[in-house]
Amino acid sequence: MTQLHQAPPLLFEREGRRGSSPLYSSSFSGSRQALCVWLPTFELRLELVRAPELDATSVALLSPSEGTRRTLWQVSERGAEAGARPGQLVSQAISLCPSLTLLEPDPAHYDAAQEEMVEALMELSPVVEPAGHGRVFLGMDGMERLHGSPARQVRVALQALLKVFPRPLVAVTRVGRAPGKFGAWVAAARSRPGRPVLVSDSELPSFLATCPVSVLPVDPLMIQRLERLGINTLRQLISLPEPALVGQFGAEGRQALEWSTGRRLDPVRPLHRPQPIRVSLSFPSPAGRTETLHGALDHLMGKALSRPARRGRSVRGARLRARLEGGGSWSVEVVLREPTARKESLTFPLRGKMSISPPPRAVESLAVELFQFGPATSQPGFFDRKEEGGRASGGMTLEEDVIPPSLKEAVKELKLKLGFSPLYRVVEMDPWSRIPERRYALLSFEP
Repeated sequence: MTQLHQAPPLLFEREGRRGSSPLYSSSFSGSRQALCVWLPTFELRLELVRAPELDATSVALLSPSEGTRRTLWQVSERGAEAGARPGQLVSQAISLCPSLTLLEPDPAHYDAAQEEMVEALMELSPVVEPAGHGRVFLGMDGMERLHGSPARQVRVALQALLKVFPRPLVAVTRVGRAPGKFGAWVAAARSRPGRPVLVSDSELPSFLATCPVSVLPVDPLMIQRLERLGINTLRQLISLPEPALVGQFGAEGRQALEWSTGRRLDPVRPLHRPQPIRVSLSFPSPAGRTETLHGALDHLMGKALSRPARRGRSVRGARLRARLEGGGSWSVEVVLREPTARKESLTFPLRGKMSISPPPRAVESLAVELFQFGPATSQPGFFDRKEEGGRASGGMTLEEDVIPPSLKEAVKELKLKLGFSPLYRVVEMDPWSRIPERRYALLSFEP
């Protein structure tokens, strides 16, 4: 199968760099020995499996919808030889390679293939941690008694992939084994198809010393500064004093030194995947109007939130997927800062994503998936009454600077919809005035 080109992937997601994230924890609550299974340009290779006649041509996969200025996401070897590169505008790529075949992305297909990959590798080890499409870390502590030597463990992993992927796809998979996820990822990146890289504990420092500084999962600006200073390998980096690195780059300088020397070994943590809630709707005829899609989204979200599996839990992540007319798929997702069980709080950001990146063609079916959940929810009243309310108690007054959070959230949503707060508070002005209009005044209520 053709070799493909894409921008080098990061080791960890950017969200993992927030203090005590489990991805960067040094405590070994997971597995110390890591096996990294990596299939480069995962998405484009899946497209070539579906259309093998394109394997010998110049092919590029378009990036997910970005409006009118579409760019290339992944490029085949023939396209790269003609000058096409990931991140190029379509017009630039076509001018360099007129025979370039452009493919629309199919996110739903890629997600399903990733799920199959994870499920297959779970037969090898119970400690499995996905790290993006086409890349999975496996915890191998104690697996020697079950699967044999590290070389045999690699063969067992590839045999497991053969159950879900065709042989040409498995043949180009790269595998690396080393202590910690960082070492395993670098080993997989330096391996070749059919030639896994296996690194023992004693070999890890010398193995990492020969690697370029670009393998470090740090801010790209830090990598650029190091290269401008003539520091191109990790061997040159570890020769620098730690106080100097911390003075120049802060905490990332210390982390980079710990990764480079092998002192920091991030464990592989077992995957915790709550069963997602999925609901779908098929249209009698393909729908392209925004109002129709918004109405379907409202209906599906209400249906998903009413499922018994969701009761007692709030929602943090929601995904909207569509099957497009003529083949292909489209998807957007949101992850909220605060979990919620309110339908409008989930549909509003999805509508915003849809307006920025709408489906490129008419939609045959629409699906909503709730995939991240928060703690149990409660549904208090706006004023969080703890005693009898309503007319029997004469209502409730708000004390100064004491506003219930639920009321703040309601006013915030109204301001987003209307552009102003439609609520007012009654303020006593001159209660003894003979003119009723002077006794009280209405002031805009904006907590």
